[in-house]
Amino acid sequence: MTIPRVAVTGHYAGAATRAAGAALDVLIVLGLFTAGVAAADLLSRVLLGLSISGDRSGFVWITAVTAWSFVYVFGSLAVAGRTLGKGIVGLRVVNADGSPLTVGRALGRTLAFPLSALVLGAGFLGIIVHREHRALHDLMAGTAVVYDWGGRVAEIPGPLSAFLARRHADVAAPTGSRSDGR
Repeated sequence: MTIPRVAVTGHYAGAATRAAGAALDVLIVLGLFTAGVAAADLLSRVLLGLSISGDRSGFVWITAVTAWSFVYVFGSLAVAGRTLGKGIVGLRVVNADGSPLTVGRALGRTLAFPLSALVLGAGFLGIIVHREHRALHDLMAGTAVVYDWGGRVAEIPGPLSAFLARRHADVAAPTGSRSDGR
């Protein structure tokens, strides 16, 4: 017997998947930044005889990483509607109505993101408690994060699909009558 599979493409992304995508993005941002600084330092030493990675204040490096993070996130969202980390875990950022992300909303979401981290990350609680799993920066920018694997349909494995189908049938059945005869 073949168990049907439930498609999840287009459904709101949950907290675990969003956290995995964010963790990958942090690794990618830091890795690319480090590689870029190393390459620029090598070039400046070879061509100019100067090192850019010498004794710099923490403020300079924090500003540089922040600027690079902004370019990475905004550029990725504006062009593809996802960052590389989100793409790896099968997520896409869309307008709240499900239409493709606009450049203006990508900019708004990128600028509002730090506000979600304020007060011990309270702005991220919406991912857990909001019906559409939208964080503060999603609400402010009018965006949502959904599952999207591109040309492939993302599906829930068969046993879980069967469980959800039974659960949906139980919820849809009138009170006092269940589909399993109990």
